[in-house]
Amino acid sequence: MGESLYLLERINALVSEQGQAVGESIVNVDTLLNHRIDYTFSAYAGTVLARVVHNQSIDVIFTAEASGISVAVFTAMTVNNEQWPHAASVVFAKKSRPITLPDGGFHEIDSFSRTKNKPIKLYLGSHVIPAGARVFIVDDFLAQGDTLAALGELVKRAGAHIAAFGVVVEKTFEQGRTALTRFDAPIYSLVKITSLDGGKLHLAPPSLS
Repeated sequence: MGESLYLLERINALVSEQGQAVGESIVNVDTLLNHRIDYTFSAYAGTVLARVVHNQSIDVIFTAEASGISVAVFTAMTVNNEQWPHAASVVFAKKSRPITLPDGGFHEIDSFSRTKNKPIKLYLGSHVIPAGARVFIVDDFLAQGDTLAALGELVKRAGAHIAAFGVVVEKTFEQGRTALTRFDAPIYSLVKITSLDGGKLHLAPPSLS
């Protein structure tokens, strides 16, 4: 827990230093995750997220394109080191349907993008997550819970089991956890932003919950 606490403190410090408030509800972390990828930050986040499922056998780390992918990959690296030789794969839901997904060969669900401020669809090939798999859903943000709820529904449609949800940044003032209660899975966030009052990020003390 000592290493995890140190990394958690570093993650919070980096978000506090580089994150910016955009209006009253949007958090910009473009220099860490959403435009420029700080691989050290992603490695810290992935290492700590992997710790919350260290006592489980995880088959899939699941996210949505594109900002969650770097964190999902680093999460898988730590998970796979700890549960070797059983390797967890990284899967991401697509935001447009490629021609490689034929009719009847995919799951599709409606969601909403806060940063793009418009409805989107997420696609998951029906062959990518096997039925019965234990899935750790990972993403960059938890705000109102739209994307994570959509990912959870895709996991259910695949006939798989949700082991947990893990996010890098949670905006607790938007109550997104309520959208995930129906999945009956634990939710972990590394950075908890309690408000954007005064155009500044206000963070809760670092904790894994």
